[in-house]
Amino acid sequence: MTDRIDFFPRPSVPRAFMGVIVACVAVHLLTLSPALREWAMLHGALWPQLLKDVRPMFPGQQVTMFLTYGFLHGGLLHLGMNMLALYVLARSLSVVMAGGAMVALYVVAQVAAGVVQLWLSDSPYPVVGASGAIFGLAGAEIAIAARIQLAKGGSLRLLAGPVLQFVLLNVALTLAVPNIAWQAHLGGALAGIVIGALYRPRLRR
Repeated sequence: MTDRIDFFPRPSVPRAFMGVIVACVAVHLLTLSPALREWAMLHGALWPQLLKDVRPMFPGQQVTMFLTYGFLHGGLLHLGMNMLALYVLARSLSVVMAGGAMVALYVVAQVAAGVVQLWLSDSPYPVVGASGAIFGLAGAEIAIAARIQLAKGGSLRLLAGPVLQFVLLNVALTLAVPNIAWQAHLGGALAGIVIGALYRPRLRR
């Protein structure tokens, strides 16, 4: 027997996100074949030229590429870092956000990341990776944590450390990894912050 009251549900990774992780790993394994890799890049990556003067590989590719590019990755390290971050963030965010809302957040953040990438970058190279959507989860978690702190009369100074680490991580990745799409990270994070600021966290008693 205990008198402890749980204010939050236990953390767990929603099945949809486990599905995303499995799908990303499966796609990466399939695209180890050079021929399949080329096909996947041509049909699934985020291509800036498709919004300019290049004909799509199939009707509607200019729209579908904003969803498919998140399942492709530049290498094993890129995939591993993203999937680990996705697992950790999805698990911690599940404490305050329902699974369906998290999926919607992930999709919106990925689309926003692609839009901001194409808007701010003049690079002609294709963009791949789930980083933008993952930064959306991180942005939402920070925004929700800030709301909870303010609701209980706490200080936002407690969030200064995590926010600073979040910013420094993005800066470090931008400097250390060639051709990293920091614009996509920015777009995903901003979308996540806005959604997190508007979302009503789920709490128990």
